[in-house]
Amino acid sequence: MQKVIQVNVYDKKEDLNKEYELESLIKTAGGKVEVFISQIIDKPNPSFYIGKGKVFEIKDIAEKHDIKTAVFDVELSASQVRNLEETMKIKVVDWTTLILDIFASRARTKEARLKIHLAQLKYSLPRLNKWFSYLSRQAGGIGTRGPGETMLETDRRAVIRDIKFLEEKLKKLEVTKKVNRKSRQDSINVSLVGYTNAGKSTILNNMLKLYGNEKYVYSDDLLFATLDTATRRLTLDKKEITLTDTVGFIDNLSEELNESFLTTLEEIKFSDILLIVIDSSKKDIDLQIDTIDKALEKVKAKDKEMIYVFNKVDTLDDDLRLRAYKKYKNRIYISAKKTDDIIRLKDSILDIIKKDYVDVNLLIPYDKGDVISYFLDHYEVLENKYTDKGARISINISPIDYERYKQYIN
Repeated sequence: MQKVIQVNVYDKKEDLNKEYELESLIKTAGGKVEVFISQIIDKPNPSFYIGKGKVFEIKDIAEKHDIKTAVFDVELSASQVRNLEETMKIKVVDWTTLILDIFASRARTKEARLKIHLAQLKYSLPRLNKWFSYLSRQAGGIGTRGPGETMLETDRRAVIRDIKFLEEKLKKLEVTKKVNRKSRQDSINVSLVGYTNAGKSTILNNMLKLYGNEKYVYSDDLLFATLDTATRRLTLDKKEITLTDTVGFIDNLSEELNESFLTTLEEIKFSDILLIVIDSSKKDIDLQIDTIDKALEKVKAKDKEMIYVFNKVDTLDDDLRLRAYKKYKNRIYISAKKTDDIIRLKDSILDIIKKDYVDVNLLIPYDKGDVISYFLDHYEVLENKYTDKGARISINISPIDYERYKQYIN
């Protein structure tokens, strides 16, 4: 694994215990943190972001331990990266570049790869624009345009062209996705939403183990273990549902990355129920909930039925902190690894699905065998009698089927 110096930068208001997230990202990217460096600053140094003395401290540490890379937990400008690299004589990676690198290595589907490439181009474009603007001011006048500036302008135009090309390809993919959504219209659609590594994929896989027969999704104890939206079919007490695992959240995404991330959440607009998965082992539960709520508002999904799933409760010494979240009426505390907890989560989903169901008695003529079969296949039958006039069935029925088959209600 690549040896790395981890650099955390704080302002005076920030929690001084945020090293874990960057260390986890570095691990996900294939690196190993050898040295932790931190600094509290009032405002960023225009040349290096951190103080010049800290720059030379990192340089000395890198030489002493033979480390070739430093990773920062902030977004650096192109000139700051260049100044740091020239002074420290090592490679410098900022927060956004690190996440883009992980995204690029972990995207598996065509759509995910296109979105990551688009985010990379949008991230690079303003940096090219700044360089172009800088050179224009330095040059100017007839005969002063150098080949470097001309090449830079060509690069900028190529990036703009590629961005438009990728946006068009993504629009075409969206048409295909709409067709796939139509095929799922008869199912109840449930989506898992939450921070990266909160346990969404583990929940999906363990639901599949009990209630489905499709292939599992990739799951690992890493940030951004997967970047692809995955949908699987489940049968919960004869109710057909689809369960979708969405890309995980993370703090401090750049504008370009956040825009790309929000497009991955478009799928949840077509969900009937959202499972908001909270990592209970972390101290930032309020931040997790607030960030998720804001994202749901941006994609216009705040009006959905929701269950707040406080996961990883098995890692807590006590659950006192969790008692503060009683305001969320639909909430459940689970460990996604425990079968009994997955069954309780299934029951919570069914409670929402069935909340508008009504008890009815149906009398279905025998020549309507397809209707009889439908109810036997899709409902838990409370009572079933065969009379001279037809099959008499007692069930708890959905509002949609109530309207569809009300002529048989006795």
